[in-house]
Amino acid sequence: MPIISAPCKACAAKIWREPKLPAMANWLLDYPFADHLYPGALEAVAHIRQWGAAAILSDGDAVFQPHKIARSGLWRAFDGQVMIYVHKELELDDVARRRPASRYVLIDDKLRILDAVKATWGDKVVTVFPKQGHYALDPAIVDLPRPDIEIADIADLLKFDAAAFKRA
Repeated sequence: MPIISAPCKACAAKIWREPKLPAMANWLLDYPFADHLYPGALEAVAHIRQWGAAAILSDGDAVFQPHKIARSGLWRAFDGQVMIYVHKELELDDVARRRPASRYVLIDDKLRILDAVKATWGDKVVTVFPKQGHYALDPAIVDLPRPDIEIADIADLLKFDAAAFKRA
């Protein structure tokens, strides 16, 4: 699956011949993702893992996304419990098969994803929206249903205990 899409084969051939492409690819692969985690992210992961199994549920490119997660340190923080789909909200049956639970907590900065998962899983999921990052600031989200819990940033998870998610 190509990372770059083009409207036609001729255009794609031109893109792959672009002399700056290898340098850009190397820059992306060498990017220091760990240096750009939100403050408190790794501590928040360690905090929530004390209550039960935790995993990354991500969407994106099948090659670049795992690389980015590994380079950020999150792969290790979640002990390799990483699931990546093209559209994660459409793969909830597989998620439930791979990670069976009576209740889930989904933390995501995309309200559209939280809404779609809530529509499918209903009361079986507690949705948490950290209002941090460019997805959280998208003006198009104002009309979307609100999640069960909203936090200012991911580090705010450190203020929660397991009971807070049960009450939500």
